Amino acid sequence: MRIFQDMGRLLQERWLKVQHSEEAFPDIAAEVLRELAPHQEFKTLEPLEWLYGTRDFPKQLTTRPGFGQPALTVFSDSRLLIDLYYWVDGTTDIHQHGFCGAFQVLQGSSIHGHYRWHERHKVNSRVAFGDMELLSVTGLRTGDIHRILGGDKYIHSLFHLERPSVTCVVRTLHSPEGGYQYSYKKPHLAYYPGVEDAHTSKVLQSLSLLAELSPPERTRLIRGLIERSDILTCFFVFERLLQLHKKLEALDPYWDVAVRTHGALAEELRPVFKEYMRQALLIDRRGQVKDPEHRYFLALLLNVERGEHIQQLVRQRFPDRDPVDLIMKWVTALTQPAEGGARSRDSLGVPLDESALIVFRELLHSRGHAEVMARLKETFDDDEVDGQSDDIAALAASLRESTLFRPLFRG
Repeated sequence: MRIFQDMGRLLQERWLKVQHSEEAFPDIAAEVLRELAPHQEFKTLEPLEWLYGTRDFPKQLTTRPGFGQPALTVFSDSRLLIDLYYWVDGTTDIHQHGFCGAFQVLQGSSIHGHYRWHERHKVNSRVAFGDMELLSVTGLRTGDIHRILGGDKYIHSLFHLERPSVTCVVRTLHSPEGGYQYSYKKPHLAYYPGVEDAHTSKVLQSLSLLAELSPPERTRLIRGLIERSDILTCFFVFERLLQLHKKLEALDPYWDVAVRTHGALAEELRPVFKEYMRQALLIDRRGQVKDPEHRYFLALLLNVERGEHIQQLVRQRFPDRDPVDLIMKWVTALTQPAEGGARSRDSLGVPLDESALIVFRELLHSRGHAEVMARLKETFDDDEVDGQSDDIAALAASLRESTLFRPLFRG
């Protein structure tokens, strides 16, 4: 752990030389990470051995669970700090930062998404609506370094592949340009995720009790709450209901009062929650999938919006393999039930039979109905295939719009 103390002192010296300029700090942080290369000697459990044995514990950025599994501050002073973030099954929301600095992957690898936000309507300083544009998706490996800029200059997300993945973050405490540390929900919402007032916090906690007891007054109470809330509190309430009930239909009793109260802003939340549930399903499946290649595939489905980009990334990571063949290998493995009909450990819980897998492959090649039919006739009886033409077209449509696989078929 001595390396992080050395790193902290070196950061202090170099930052002081530029009068603690926040603009210069990301370059200084990246330079120090490159020079000291903490990933080269990093041992997974060494920080925990230090945590359990130290009597000289630096001030922690936060003592509440949340970002990181866990997050450990290993160096801090009045201006900067060094954090280690462990991730087992965690993934980050799309977010920006209220600080600046740099990070290095100490262990594992991740899918890194970089975004641009196009704001259409700012409701207030804590919530806005607009459009999220994916600029790039890249793979991060051990030793890779990225600069962190404050505010909307650097909006990103991370999907961690190995268990665990560990990241070292060198950062300022705050950045004048950073402002609120917004999170983003595709496709339309930017918001500050912190619940700062006690009333809202207690309301959100109480929803767990209502879900557990399911009293007859529940719907009336929640409808009245939404009617008296602003749009951000409405979002928090709906988000909590989805977390508790894990289905989009849980919001059905409340949409009319939300639209009546908040108008077009509530309508903007509909696609946000539809995408929220798609991502929640993928994250849940990811928690049960252990194979590194399968986790990589789920990371692509979660973060990449178009099939051509998914195939490009697969080709980059596995240059000696045909991307369609490899995707089909993963899909076949992840959609096959275990013996006895149970769901296997590495499974998406979506069984696809031989004919469905054939259709799936043809759709990956962007082939139309006639080509799909011709391909099926190579395996099955011609009359049988012709007799099921409408069912095959419906299957193709359902695969294109499926919650899990939709990005693969978008051009």
